[in-house]
Amino acid sequence: MLTFMLMLATPAYTVPPGLAGVAGLQGCWRVSGQVQGKDSPSIARGEWHLGRRYFTLHLRATGSDPYEAAITYGAGEKPPAIGSVFSDTFGGLYEPSLGLGELEQDGFVQRYRFADATYVNRFSRSGTGWRWTITEEIKEKPPSVFADYRLRAASCRGMKFDY
Repeated sequence: MLTFMLMLATPAYTVPPGLAGVAGLQGCWRVSGQVQGKDSPSIARGEWHLGRRYFTLHLRATGSDPYEAAITYGAGEKPPAIGSVFSDTFGGLYEPSLGLGELEQDGFVQRYRFADATYVNRFSRSGTGWRWTITEEIKEKPPSVFADYRLRAASCRGMKFDY
Protein backbone atom coordinates (compact mmCIF):
# COMPACT_ATOMS: atom_id res chain seq x y z
CA MET A 1 0.00 0.00 0.00
CA LEU A 2 2.82 2.40 0.88
CA THR A 3 4.45 1.78 -2.51
CA PHE A 4 1.20 2.62 -4.26
CA MET A 5 0.84 5.87 -2.30
CA LEU A 6 4.44 6.84 -3.10
CA MET A 7 3.80 6.19 -6.80
CA LEU A 8 0.79 8.53 -6.68
CA ALA A 9 2.85 11.22 -4.93
CA THR A 10 5.72 11.04 -7.44
CA PRO A 11 5.32 13.51 -10.32
CA ALA A 12 5.28 12.05 -13.82
CA TYR A 13 8.68 11.94 -15.49
CA THR A 14 9.19 14.24 -18.47
CA VAL A 15 12.09 13.62 -20.82
CA PRO A 16 14.42 16.67 -20.62
CA PRO A 17 14.91 18.66 -23.88
CA GLY A 18 18.50 17.51 -24.48
CA LEU A 19 17.62 13.86 -24.17
CA ALA A 20 14.44 14.36 -26.21
CA GLY A 21 16.67 15.57 -29.05
CA VAL A 22 18.32 12.14 -29.20
CA ALA A 23 14.92 10.41 -29.51
CA GLY A 24 14.87 10.91 -33.28
CA LEU A 25 17.34 8.03 -33.46
CA GLN A 26 14.74 5.60 -32.10
CA GLY A 27 14.22 2.58 -34.34
CA CYS A 28 16.48 0.73 -36.75
CA TRP A 29 18.84 2.13 -39.36
CA ARG A 30 20.94 1.04 -42.32
CA VAL A 31 24.23 2.89 -42.12
CA SER A 32 26.54 3.75 -44.99
CA GLY A 33 29.75 5.69 -44.69
CA GLN A 34 33.43 5.61 -44.05
CA VAL A 35 35.79 5.37 -41.08
CA GLN A 36 39.28 6.76 -41.69
CA GLY A 37 38.59 6.70 -45.45
CA LYS A 38 37.48 3.06 -45.54
CA ASP A 39 33.90 1.97 -46.34
CA SER A 40 32.12 0.78 -43.20
CA PRO A 41 28.60 -0.55 -43.89
CA SER A 42 26.73 -0.98 -40.62
CA ILE A 43 23.38 -1.32 -38.93
CA ALA A 44 22.12 0.65 -35.94
CA ARG A 45 19.26 0.56 -33.47
CA GLY A 46 18.15 3.25 -31.02
CA GLU A 47 15.99 2.47 -28.00
CA TRP A 48 14.87 3.86 -24.66
CA HIS A 49 15.72 2.31 -21.28
CA LEU A 50 14.71 2.74 -17.63
CA GLY A 51 11.50 4.66 -18.16
CA ARG A 52 12.91 6.91 -20.93
CA ARG A 53 15.69 8.19 -18.65
CA TYR A 54 18.40 6.75 -20.90
CA PHE A 55 18.64 6.18 -24.64
CA THR A 56 21.06 3.72 -26.25
CA LEU A 57 22.28 3.74 -29.84
CA HIS A 58 23.80 0.41 -30.93
CA LEU A 59 26.03 0.29 -34.00
CA ARG A 60 27.42 -2.87 -35.61
CA ALA A 61 29.63 -3.02 -38.69
CA THR A 62 28.40 -5.54 -41.27
CA GLY A 63 31.54 -5.48 -43.43
CA SER A 64 34.71 -7.53 -43.09
CA ASP A 65 36.09 -5.58 -40.10
CA PRO A 66 34.21 -6.57 -36.92
CA TYR A 67 33.12 -3.64 -34.77
CA GLU A 68 30.28 -2.90 -32.39
CA ALA A 69 29.47 0.07 -30.16
CA ALA A 70 26.78 1.05 -27.68
CA ILE A 71 26.39 4.72 -26.82
CA THR A 72 24.11 5.42 -23.87
CA TYR A 73 22.80 8.98 -23.55
CA GLY A 74 21.38 10.68 -20.48
CA ALA A 75 20.23 14.17 -19.58
CA GLY A 76 22.82 16.76 -18.64
CA GLU A 77 22.67 19.19 -15.72
CA LYS A 78 20.95 21.90 -17.79
CA PRO A 79 17.96 21.35 -20.12
CA PRO A 80 19.79 21.36 -23.50
CA ALA A 81 22.76 19.34 -22.19
CA ILE A 82 23.37 15.66 -23.03
CA GLY A 83 25.86 13.25 -21.50
CA SER A 84 26.90 9.86 -22.83
CA VAL A 85 29.01 6.77 -22.28
CA PHE A 86 30.66 5.28 -25.39
CA SER A 87 31.38 1.53 -25.10
CA ASP A 88 32.80 -0.44 -28.00
CA THR A 89 34.70 -3.55 -29.02
CA PHE A 90 38.04 -1.79 -28.47
CA GLY A 91 37.24 -2.19 -24.77
CA GLY A 92 37.89 -0.14 -21.71
CA LEU A 93 35.55 2.11 -19.84
CA TYR A 94 37.58 5.10 -18.84
CA GLU A 95 37.21 8.85 -18.58
CA PRO A 96 37.43 9.66 -22.33
CA SER A 97 34.44 7.36 -22.87
CA LEU A 98 32.30 9.98 -21.14
CA GLY A 99 30.92 12.44 -23.65
CA LEU A 100 29.39 15.84 -22.99
CA GLY A 101 27.43 17.93 -25.42
CA GLU A 102 24.20 19.66 -26.21
CA LEU A 103 21.41 20.17 -28.67
CA GLU A 104 22.10 22.01 -31.91
CA GLN A 105 19.68 23.45 -34.46
CA ASP A 106 19.25 20.23 -36.48
CA GLY A 107 20.55 17.63 -34.03
CA PHE A 108 23.10 17.31 -31.25
CA VAL A 109 26.83 17.05 -30.57
CA GLN A 110 28.97 15.04 -28.12
CA ARG A 111 32.66 15.57 -27.33
CA TYR A 112 34.95 12.79 -26.10
CA ARG A 113 38.23 14.18 -24.74
CA PHE A 114 41.32 11.98 -24.86
CA ALA A 115 44.83 13.04 -23.77
CA ASP A 116 45.99 13.59 -27.37
CA ALA A 117 42.73 14.47 -29.17
CA THR A 118 39.05 15.31 -28.88
CA TYR A 119 36.52 13.38 -30.95
CA VAL A 120 33.48 15.47 -31.83
CA ASN A 121 30.42 13.35 -32.68
CA ARG A 122 27.82 15.44 -34.49
CA PHE A 123 24.38 14.08 -35.39
CA SER A 124 22.31 16.20 -37.76
CA ARG A 125 19.00 15.57 -39.49
CA SER A 126 19.32 14.75 -43.18
CA GLY A 127 15.94 14.35 -44.86
CA THR A 128 14.20 11.47 -43.09
CA GLY A 129 17.49 10.13 -41.75
CA TRP A 130 20.62 11.36 -40.02
CA ARG A 131 24.21 12.26 -40.79
CA TRP A 132 26.74 11.31 -38.11
CA THR A 133 30.20 12.81 -38.44
CA ILE A 134 33.12 12.23 -36.11
CA THR A 135 35.83 14.86 -36.30
CA GLU A 136 39.25 14.23 -34.79
CA GLU A 137 40.77 17.35 -33.23
CA ILE A 138 44.45 16.80 -32.43
CA LYS A 139 46.30 19.56 -30.62
CA GLU A 140 48.17 21.92 -32.97
CA LYS A 141 46.73 20.25 -36.12
CA PRO A 142 43.70 21.11 -38.22
CA PRO A 143 40.57 19.02 -37.49
CA SER A 144 40.10 15.98 -39.74
CA VAL A 145 37.15 13.73 -40.52
CA PHE A 146 37.52 10.45 -38.65
CA ALA A 147 34.13 9.00 -39.70
CA ASP A 148 31.17 10.08 -41.80
CA TYR A 149 27.96 8.03 -41.69
CA ARG A 150 24.51 8.32 -43.26
CA LEU A 151 21.65 6.65 -41.39
CA ARG A 152 18.42 5.74 -43.19
CA ALA A 153 15.40 4.11 -41.54
CA ALA A 154 15.15 0.33 -41.90
CA SER A 155 13.22 -2.65 -40.60
CA CYS A 156 14.59 -4.18 -37.39
CA ARG A 157 13.95 -7.69 -38.71
CA GLY A 158 17.14 -9.74 -38.58
CA MET A 159 19.22 -7.07 -36.82
CA LYS A 160 21.25 -8.55 -33.97
CA PHE A 161 23.52 -6.82 -31.50
CA ASP A 162 25.77 -8.28 -28.80
CA TYR A 163 25.01 -5.55 -26.27
